[in-house]
Amino acid sequence: MTEQTTQRPPGLRERKKLKAMRHIQQVALDLFDRDGYAHVTIERMAAEAEVSPSSIYRYFGTKEMVVLWDEYDPIMLQAFDDRLRAKDPISALRDVLTEVVTTAMFEQDEEFLRRRMSYAMEEPSIRAAMSRQADETAVDLRRTIAKHTGRDPDGLELRVVTVALIAAFMEAIAYWHETGFRDPLQDIVAGALDVIERGLRVS
Repeated sequence: MTEQTTQRPPGLRERKKLKAMRHIQQVALDLFDRDGYAHVTIERMAAEAEVSPSSIYRYFGTKEMVVLWDEYDPIMLQAFDDRLRAKDPISALRDVLTEVVTTAMFEQDEEFLRRRMSYAMEEPSIRAAMSRQADETAVDLRRTIAKHTGRDPDGLELRVVTVALIAAFMEAIAYWHETGFRDPLQDIVAGALDVIERGLRVS
């Protein structure tokens, strides 16, 4: 991470929690690959990961979030907040998404991310949960933009801006999946934001 997005290193308890969540997520995806998403319960995940079902519910909340959880999400929102001090929302989000995606690809196994996104795109319940998560993220983004611009966080202008930005990112993910993960995700995200930046005009 660059200086702008560097955060205080997590404490021991947080590191243990992240390690446990990564382990559960890996175990869950292995089970889904082997037996099918619909046939794997929280209880089976817990038994395989050697944790209690209550731990999975406490960490993730739902079965769908076991797939969707990403440790970089809170980092991305904080980085967006930081960048808005000097940049417009599109430029700030472009910088943050490029940096976070690049870091995630470097620090994590890209194949693991592809597996997660395949389930997110192909399993209806996960895709629905992803849409709900996107709605929540849009609210967070518009509140963050409002803090820096003084605009009404519930006004039409920021609603349209943030929904457009989130939709661009979601479509980039969908396109990445539909094209067999052929091109780098960073490039696809940048291309989607280019469309927003030029005012949705088709050249």
